[in-house]
Amino acid sequence: MNAQEIMTDYHMHSTFSVDGQDSIEALCWRALALGLTEIAVTEHAEWHGRWHGGPFDATAYFAELNRLKDEFAPRGLTLLSGVELGNPHEFARPAAALLAAHPFDVRIASLHWLHGENIHDASCFAGRDPQDVYADYFSALGHMAADFSSIDVVAHFDRILWRGTMLGAPLQPRRLEGVIRDALATIAWRGLALELNTRFLNHTPGWRPALTTMLRWYGEEGGARVVVNSDAHRVSQMGANLEIARAVLDEAGLEPATLQPATAFA
Repeated sequence: MNAQEIMTDYHMHSTFSVDGQDSIEALCWRALALGLTEIAVTEHAEWHGRWHGGPFDATAYFAELNRLKDEFAPRGLTLLSGVELGNPHEFARPAAALLAAHPFDVRIASLHWLHGENIHDASCFAGRDPQDVYADYFSALGHMAADFSSIDVVAHFDRILWRGTMLGAPLQPRRLEGVIRDALATIAWRGLALELNTRFLNHTPGWRPALTTMLRWYGEEGGARVVVNSDAHRVSQMGANLEIARAVLDEAGLEPATLQPATAFA
């Protein structure tokens, strides 16, 4: 299988998210141009006190998305509704209420916050041994997968490596193999899909060897479902780095998966 055969993308953001740059319609046209057959537009839902984006307008979002479903289905594109839940295990009550109120097709869980700090910020590592931060992150990732039931995908499980690598503190996966394997085994046991996020796959300095090692461990722990997603916040980010994603999966001995409603959305 080559990169052109990765024909789905279940993680992207439109202008209904505070950091999205393009409309749902623009994302759909770009998906068609890339030859994608199924996408989910997954808007941010966050409850952490330091999140400044506020809630997204789910009612308006569904009205627009349902209109576009009908427009793009005859063109060969399946458009799914979706939401990216930030730390849903720590905000279980409002997260569950949101999911009960709206019939999202794809429910993504992301660990955006660790010990009150955003994992994208250098402050997450301040004054600590970076390997201890990584250990806490993967432990929390496992708890998120275990403790909040209404999810389909664990997103960008390697995202904290982006910040740590830029700080000159790359992950030492063998040192933390136990805690990382525990998290990946939990994701596999739950039957969740693990996301291979393409957004920073070409970043320099990179962490591809560590990522490949962890994906190989995921397979060894019984994980078989990896979805390749862009996490696009603008149309130009869609379809990026698919050749690298394909190579990483090959190295890890895995195949890209799709989300089937009969199994993924139960």
